Amino acid sequence: SRTLRNAIRSGRIGHAFLFIGTRGVGKTTTARILAKALNCMASEVPTAEPCGTCHNCVSIASGSNLDVFEIDGASNNGVEHVRDIRDNIRMVPSSSRYKIYIIDEVHQLTSAAFNALLKTLEEPPEHAIFILATTESHKVPATIVSRCQRFDFRRVGMEPTTDLLRK
Repeated sequence: SRTLRNAIRSGRIGHAFLFIGTRGVGKTTTARILAKALNCMASEVPTAEPCGTCHNCVSIASGSNLDVFEIDGASNNGVEHVRDIRDNIRMVPSSSRYKIYIIDEVHQLTSAAFNALLKTLEEPPEHAIFILATTESHKVPATIVSRCQRFDFRRVGMEPTTDLLRK
């Protein structure tokens, strides 16, 4: 989280992120928080501390923001689904700074879908950000991994959890 916060504060935000980890470690939750941070309207620029109360923050939390797309890679794994993304990505965001595509279980895409995604990741529009989440990083092609900022998630230990609960 510190790396993501520093990137937002410095204004050096990548166009693609790869979140890797076992089930239940917070990959998708972190992706939503990052989407809020990038699109929070309480600040003139992306902020490391989204307000949680502006229209964008509330709509992202409820899953109804028109510029943040959560896609299940398991059921939308074909090349036609990625081509739909490629066609849609050209349009500018309607009410946000960025169009954000969160693709969960990205390792389940077909090889043709990965090739179509690669074309988009090679030359993304400035208003588009991809957050790819996977539990099986070895199934994601190296060509995709090389175009993403990689973040490995792991479970928080018992001691830090109890310390946080005490606070």
